[in-house]
Amino acid sequence: MKRLYLTLFALYIGIGTMVAQNAHKTFAGLFVNDEYNIYLKIDLYSDGIEVPEHEMFGLLPGYLGKKHNNFYWLITSYNIKSKKTANLELINDYGSEDLTASITMKNDSTFILKQIKGSDLKVPNKGKWQKIPSEIVLKKK
Repeated sequence: MKRLYLTLFALYIGIGTMVAQNAHKTFAGLFVNDEYNIYLKIDLYSDGIEVPEHEMFGLLPGYLGKKHNNFYWLITSYNIKSKKTANLELINDYGSEDLTASITMKNDSTFILKQIKGSDLKVPNKGKWQKIPSEIVLKKK
């Protein structure tokens, strides 16, 4: 009977640790801005995200996309600066423009994406290019 209790306790501790580790992944998940209909899908803890319809690029740390569109800004590299800030290097899927940005956590569900240098962040919108402000708010889903 003692073995059963010890086994259950060890299992409980192991599952609790796994859940706690996943909860602290600040820079992993889906981040959305409804005003511009864009989203950032990232996992800066592993290069494991495949960009839809762009499988030729392989697994990446993430990408920025526009809802109802297949144009993407690909995250090619990153640097986690602190528990609340990471720098991202992005390139558009044509390879013609690139930029450096930072993502900063304001609270558990609100993040700020800020362009630091490089090309303007633009996404297709109704047949034209829509320039995204150099600083936007993203909500973690």
